[in-house]
Amino acid sequence: MNSKIIFIEHPYYAVNNPDNNLRIYKKNRKNDKWYYIQCKNKEEYRNELKKYILGFYEYSRDSDKAHSSMIDYFMGSKKSDDIMKQNKMKREEMAMLKDGSFIKDDMVEKMKNDWSNYIENSNTQLAVLSLYQDYVDENIDVKELQKEIAVNILPKLFKYCGYKEPEKNLEWIVSLHCDRINNYHFHIAWIEKNKSYCYRNNKLGFKRKLKLEENENNFMKRQVSLTIERNKLYRPALIKINKELEHLQKYFNPKDGNFTLRNTNSLELEENIVKLGYLLSKVRDTNKKYIKYNSIPRNEIGDEIRGLTHKIKNYLFDTKNELKLSKREISKSIENLNNIFLDIDKRNNISNIGFESAFDNKMVKYKLNKSENYILNAIVNHALYNSTISKNNQNRKITLNDLICEIAIILYKKNYNENYIKNGKKLRLKILENYFIYGKYKNYDKLSNALNRLSKDSEKAAKQFYEMLSDNDKTLS
Repeated sequence: MNSKIIFIEHPYYAVNNPDNNLRIYKKNRKNDKWYYIQCKNKEEYRNELKKYILGFYEYSRDSDKAHSSMIDYFMGSKKSDDIMKQNKMKREEMAMLKDGSFIKDDMVEKMKNDWSNYIENSNTQLAVLSLYQDYVDENIDVKELQKEIAVNILPKLFKYCGYKEPEKNLEWIVSLHCDRINNYHFHIAWIEKNKSYCYRNNKLGFKRKLKLEENENNFMKRQVSLTIERNKLYRPALIKINKELEHLQKYFNPKDGNFTLRNTNSLELEENIVKLGYLLSKVRDTNKKYIKYNSIPRNEIGDEIRGLTHKIKNYLFDTKNELKLSKREISKSIENLNNIFLDIDKRNNISNIGFESAFDNKMVKYKLNKSENYILNAIVNHALYNSTISKNNQNRKITLNDLICEIAIILYKKNYNENYIKNGKKLRLKILENYFIYGKYKNYDKLSNALNRLSKDSEKAAKQFYEMLSDNDKTLS
């Protein structure tokens, strides 16, 4: 079934808009062709605009409704009682405001006066959103859709178009008419109460441009499409992405048995973790047990910490098959969501102008960034935890892990030596040779603070580390 969504505008210039050509555009009822009335001056334009925007007089069935206001029209003033009853339309349950409430009869006169004042400086934007009734009914209750459009979709559209704080600075109406065969159509009108359109110099003014750009029109149609098909296609795809991100995060949860930073078999990784803990201990607030990655200072040592943290993360994702697979599954799920976007766009004749891929979708990017931040927090707190344990536990035997840590610190301090790589390799071999072959370590007195570490108790470490991450370990919504 064709599920095409149509969104057509019919806007009017504000009386004092500098771009106003003093023309009132109308549509011929007999042949659907457009024509215009050329006004001589602003006063004539103002009078014609008020008649047309606040009147719809030329469409009236009788003289009693010759000057029915736009708001009255949105509330069904053109429709007979039989049509209203047949289509279960009630006058006071047709035209919805931006807060999701309906316009009541006792509100109409004030609203007419307000809009009559707004049109002096603000364009009046009128549009019709037309949809196949079957398409809507198969996926969502039409009243729920109306509320979604009024409360959620239109504010997103206005922000996308460049309006600032639309909920505060704009007024809009969404009216549902369902008196045509297999068709729902929403009459939509919006207008600025205050200067709110953001120009390039970041100053606010009334919008001068009249028509929406094609990408803005596409944005509206896509948001409506996604809302209609949310339960059938869009929501399940997002749930799948959520579950896969949660699965990935388990590898960085110290309470989980698959915690990827535990029991590593890479000397390079262990050295980098120790080096990171050494650096973090220099910038952490001593009153706190953990550190947030985003709170790391923006200075030389902070830059080094961030670089090392990403190096550790990249190493893990490059060498751990379970992480590679998990990341691949997340990419597949986002690609699947992207295919849903493409399919919706194709079925609703949405052009690729202003096309947003799933990888650029604001919600998806938020989820990916949140997951990335969780992983980075896990790495820095694991490194900091090991560093803290090393400082607080002095009286015990030296272990192989102590030697690995000591190598890391020594090599870090020699980091700026031009022969760093060659000397580092020799130093690693020498320390390990002393430990394994000769069973001794000659520099114990000099390096005792760095060497005295508590043997890892996995259950205790996991519990304490989990407490450190408790603020960051939140389920994705």
